[in-house]
Amino acid sequence: MEINEINIKVYILENIPIEQALEDLSKLMDKSFYENEDMKSFHEENMMKNYCFNSLYPLDVKTKMYKEGCIYNFQLRCIGSKLKNHFLKFLSNEYTSKIKVLVCQSKNIPKRPIDRIYSITPVIVKMPGSEKTEYWRNGYTEEEFFEYIRTTSIKKYEVLPEETVDKNLKLFNYAKIDNKKPIAASFKDKKILGDKVTLNLETNSDAQNNAYMLLGTGLADMSPRGYGFVNYQYIK
Repeated sequence: MEINEINIKVYILENIPIEQALEDLSKLMDKSFYENEDMKSFHEENMMKNYCFNSLYPLDVKTKMYKEGCIYNFQLRCIGSKLKNHFLKFLSNEYTSKIKVLVCQSKNIPKRPIDRIYSITPVIVKMPGSEKTEYWRNGYTEEEFFEYIRTTSIKKYEVLPEETVDKNLKLFNYAKIDNKKPIAASFKDKKILGDKVTLNLETNSDAQNNAYMLLGTGLADMSPRGYGFVNYQYIK
């Protein structure tokens, strides 16, 4: 398993509010898949996508707006060379009515022991039994929230070729929610709520392999839409 990170520089063609940025970046990704005949079915199939991305930066904290005529960056991570090669070829120079890609540059993320991972974009969860994505605090405990993150992380790992892991595996020994109130975002004209988390990881090899994967897949749900993207700190 190899995690690749692509740094993407973009030019903004129309003002984008902070709550709308991830959805607008998603449209950019979607368009790139339709440009590639070999990846159309991958995009349309309901399956784990093995990529995630963060939002644009730097952000003007006063206006909370990404401004027309300005240049911003974001990072996209993916598992394996096939997705990396797709994005480098088809995302470069891609554009929508709001965003134009200028440059894509990739690097490999070294696999080293990870101490903790922490959210850059909000984590979105669809709790078991829910017919739609709704905020977890409406009926669930914080313990159930973190258990959902653990179980979905293991499910993502099991999808990888030739990878299996104990479903009861303990992934993290400390977990906390970093925000004091829910973080609002927008998707398909609907408001969704998420949270940012910090997870301190177990040091056994299975937990570490799973954590490394999460750098490329993101946490929980809607990762191909930019949610659950995490950064990491190696063990010193």
